[in-house]
Amino acid sequence: MQALLAPADYGAYLDALDEPPQRFARVNPRKTAPVPLLQAELGAFPLLPATARPGRGALHAAGAYYVQEPAAAAVANLIIPLLPRGARVLDMCAAPGGKVTAAAAAREDCSFLANEIVFSRAKILLGNVERLGLRNCVVTSLHPEEIALRGSDMFDAVIADVPCSGEGMLRKADFGKDDLSDESVAACAVRARKILDACDDCLRAGGILSFSTCTFNLRENEAQVAYLRQKGYEPIALPRPPHAREGFDLPQAVRFFPQDGGGEGHFCCILQKTADAHTGATRSSRSQKPTQTGGTARKRIAATLQRLSAIVSETYPQDRIALCGEGCELLPDDEFLCSFPALRRGVRLADFVGERILPHHHFATAAAPQHLLYAPDFAPDSPQIAAYLSGGEFPCDTPSGYRVLRVAGLPLGLVKVSDGIAKNHYPKGLRLPPRPSSAQ
Repeated sequence: MQALLAPADYGAYLDALDEPPQRFARVNPRKTAPVPLLQAELGAFPLLPATARPGRGALHAAGAYYVQEPAAAAVANLIIPLLPRGARVLDMCAAPGGKVTAAAAAREDCSFLANEIVFSRAKILLGNVERLGLRNCVVTSLHPEEIALRGSDMFDAVIADVPCSGEGMLRKADFGKDDLSDESVAACAVRARKILDACDDCLRAGGILSFSTCTFNLRENEAQVAYLRQKGYEPIALPRPPHAREGFDLPQAVRFFPQDGGGEGHFCCILQKTADAHTGATRSSRSQKPTQTGGTARKRIAATLQRLSAIVSETYPQDRIALCGEGCELLPDDEFLCSFPALRRGVRLADFVGERILPHHHFATAAAPQHLLYAPDFAPDSPQIAAYLSGGEFPCDTPSGYRVLRVAGLPLGLVKVSDGIAKNHYPKGLRLPPRPSSAQ
């Protein structure tokens, strides 16, 4: 770092490492909440105070916002206006989901393949896609080379926030001396280059690549851009976000340093693949539509739609609903993405337990508020919402049956109302410990 920065800048960098890390709440355009309610839940908005506990908030549970560090949030926004209408987008290293969910929520006209090779992290990614109520994502846990094999030249844009040595996260995470070493940097650079090669295979000529890291050194950043230029890419000049600098001898790149007040450390460069770069199969020849065969499948889908019609007035196109395991999913518009082995293709509508059809949590979070039928609605600080988030029941005068519970008008999850009592169907893995009573 001392070699990268001027003496005064290096001193400011060292001083900044003693400051607490920053957190930023990015709003979800699919689920807008009034700013005063967000401020009440978080203590301040959009920059969070150190005392904020967003994971315990009702609006967070409803997907009204996503918490990132500010630099990562700024980088996530750079590619959104560059996506062509109806684009097919791949996020190769998507977990926990900050960049892909920002783009997918802002560009509902596009379809996204959100991949994470580490399965445990892919489940976290899926949880965020569900919580934010996204419909246009296919979530996978595949090796980059497998995606490249299946999707050669098939994507209009690729997001590659590659694994790195993490030098920009010193204020956020604990590092041992072996974690920050020349050997670690070299290993990360080699691994990232292999991932970028797979991304290159996936991207069509003329497509755009968003390459980013949360580290500082040249080897993992500007040197990788130089490598991409050799492969036929040209950096795109973009307006720099506030608190950002240009890259070293690379004015099109964006760099964040903690001493500049814009968050932690981040690097990003968006590049376009030139028209004379390698191209493979045409998109139309690779598109595959999942098919349903037999009357049993059609009957199950029809029965599912009948069950859901008592909860929402929205009409789901039957030709976009597919059986998946013991349940069914509402597929995104892009048929090709649905051909990938996936944890989730679009929205999970329902699970089948024997002959029973159980509406799924993702169906509830992705429901459009204007289509909800008899959906009870409570304030974020109400005892009903507190009971729901902790797995409890509460009185409810809504007509009996499955209902989507709302908080401040936003879909939160499912209840089943019976005899004036809302029985809890919030997934057990998401439930919070009950709040202590004032008597305690």
